[in-house]
Amino acid sequence: MKSILLSVLTPLVFSIPLMAKPDYEVTIGTSHGQLRFLPELFAVKPGSQVKLTLENSDEMIHNLIVAKGDAKEVNRLADMALKLGEKGMEMGFVPDDPAVLASIGLAQPGESLSTEFRAPSDLGDYPFVCTFPGHSLTMRGVMKVVEDPSAVSVSEEDFVAEGTTPKNGVLEVGSEPRVVRVHVAGVDSGRSIAVGLPGGFNYLFDAEKLMVRMGWTGRFLNVSRDRRSRGGGPCSILGEKFEVGSDAFPLRIGNAQRIPEVRFRGYSRMGNPAFSYEVDGVEVRQTATGSAEGQGLTYGFEVRDAPKEVYFLVKPEGLEVTSTAGSWEPKGGYVRIPVRESKEFFVSVSRK
Repeated sequence: MKSILLSVLTPLVFSIPLMAKPDYEVTIGTSHGQLRFLPELFAVKPGSQVKLTLENSDEMIHNLIVAKGDAKEVNRLADMALKLGEKGMEMGFVPDDPAVLASIGLAQPGESLSTEFRAPSDLGDYPFVCTFPGHSLTMRGVMKVVEDPSAVSVSEEDFVAEGTTPKNGVLEVGSEPRVVRVHVAGVDSGRSIAVGLPGGFNYLFDAEKLMVRMGWTGRFLNVSRDRRSRGGGPCSILGEKFEVGSDAFPLRIGNAQRIPEVRFRGYSRMGNPAFSYEVDGVEVRQTATGSAEGQGLTYGFEVRDAPKEVYFLVKPEGLEVTSTAGSWEPKGGYVRIPVRESKEFFVSVSRK
């Protein structure tokens, strides 16, 4: 009996793993309201054990994925995360893909989460990114696997181009969003608000029609005509214009065909600019970020106590549409969001 008991207990004793201290303990923070990681670069030795912590001091939810590959691979992972749909929150918007080396799920504002992993044995650059919808364009960085990490300068790379001060009437966008009330040539609205986002995506929100009227990539605005006329002159967008999905106010409550009563409540410049309005008495908060797929936008919606299902109208010609909730119904020309999923959702509209 003793020998039998020993043969059973011995494997149990030796199967208990020893918790080794990691070779590197790295903390990645968030730059408040800027959709940026801080720092955006760290370095480790090949094959080393890494403890990575995401410290979310922002007002928004974030995750972190360390991946194999280049920027195109990061874009692909971000697109996969968006296409998780209603499973996204459950999975932390972390796609099940072999390109993912390590991941940290959704960190709520003020929360810190950690993971441990072994660094690749191959030298090189390994990107990290936040794949929460709308964040991947600017929330990026690089883990460098090198023989001498101490020789790597944290400030040696810049992942979002800095803008310059206004010159010759041209407004640029730096590391923070820029919000300007303007009259843009060709737009029949006296209450247009131009938003420039880090990463080269821009859009024009119409506070009369309560919708995004246009989007464009590249540089932001030329306001020289407005300044020469001491205000009121039309400004020009810079860069390449793209379709934004709808010619009419796109959000509907309960009936996709009925034009709702809407009321503008204002906008916030803090962090990612947000626009607030009412649709048939239902409060809505809307944001937008650039689409990782290229020319397009990812719309974010927070809907307070919708009494019926929510519809987001899109003209489908030449556009690819994905949503984190509900279903895209191209024959109807809308994304249909059930009441239970309408509290917060994201819709991405981009050129095919």
